[in-house]
Amino acid sequence: MNPAIALTNVSKSFSGERVSLFSLLMRRSAVPRRATKSVIDDVSFTIMPGERVALMGQNGAGKSTLLKIISRILQPDHGHVAVHGRVASLLELGIGFHPELTGAENVYFYGAVMGMRRHEVSQIFDEICAFADIGDFINQPVKVYSSGMYQRLAFASAFATRPDILIADEGLSVGDMAFQQKCFDRIESLTDHGTTILVVAHSISSLLRITDRALWLDNGNIRMDDSVHVVAEAYSQYMARASEQQRLDGGGNQPISNQYVRSTATMRVIRTAVRAPSTSDTWDCRQPLQVEAVVEIDDPVFVARVNVRLVTAAENMFVVENDYMSDPPMTFTTGQHLLQFTFPAMQIRPSLYRFVVHLLDESGQYRLVRDGTLFIQVVNPNLRITQESFLVNAQIQSEMCS
Repeated sequence: MNPAIALTNVSKSFSGERVSLFSLLMRRSAVPRRATKSVIDDVSFTIMPGERVALMGQNGAGKSTLLKIISRILQPDHGHVAVHGRVASLLELGIGFHPELTGAENVYFYGAVMGMRRHEVSQIFDEICAFADIGDFINQPVKVYSSGMYQRLAFASAFATRPDILIADEGLSVGDMAFQQKCFDRIESLTDHGTTILVVAHSISSLLRITDRALWLDNGNIRMDDSVHVVAEAYSQYMARASEQQRLDGGGNQPISNQYVRSTATMRVIRTAVRAPSTSDTWDCRQPLQVEAVVEIDDPVFVARVNVRLVTAAENMFVVENDYMSDPPMTFTTGQHLLQFTFPAMQIRPSLYRFVVHLLDESGQYRLVRDGTLFIQVVNPNLRITQESFLVNAQIQSEMCS
């Protein structure tokens, strides 16, 4: 069986002309300088018919460029791209629609681009209208459509044409929850009929639902290619660490302030540094773990409540925290203080977690205090990371945010 999509040593760079602003201001003839940036660098992979593949990566990693190369919108500088089957691409909102044509006319136009005859489009026209659910606007020029209406009609047209390969870039994150649910249901229906899916989305829970394999693209290279739950876990952990490092690089332990609470004149800098007693950053959660925090106080006297939490690094979900409002407040004097916390043995899924230590004032409010974070990799031989366990976590987080 031939692959649905096969890339072999594909590379793509972009170049642009740069003109010196100083030369323009001095009214001198500027000599353009060509800057070249490699976006896709020697990428190779294959996707078999019927596979459901997610493409993950940070903004600027090259995901959209890669999808455009596969969709034949861009040509690679080097390498070979082979695509077998009819491709429906949902890369940019309304791409392929003519603004002066009505929605109905654009449906027929899209069908023609997909190689369908007019009578074939007529057979699925009512289905497209029902899925898009834009009412009488189907007979209005698409230039008057809202972005949501554009998206509805684009998805409805792509789904109804029964493509061999469906490529979507971020479109699944647009629209209301009801329409997203319709899209997920239709994608699952397409895969049941053998359609190959290649999709980009920043919602991990969405990708876990509709894909079973993932490619992690990092600076134009494939960093990881594995099952979607394994790649999602690794990518989420990487992003959690990168976010924390970015926070530190932005000015160290920045103070957490509460704009609704007035700070006292004597309150100054508080610094915490969380650490595990051993050099290992791995915790077998079947055993208790002791964590230390070194607190540096500049106030002569500071009465504080200490809050320590264990949270998932990727989803930032609380796992356990101390009852800091019931415990008596602690009095700190100028200098460094060592705090020790003991976390009991617990049954949690293996993943990357964060221990977070906050110092609050006596009333339990955040004022000008600083926090400390310790990343730790939890291992649990009694449990495995499975797609189901990761999906449950992602669903809970989504419900909390909605």
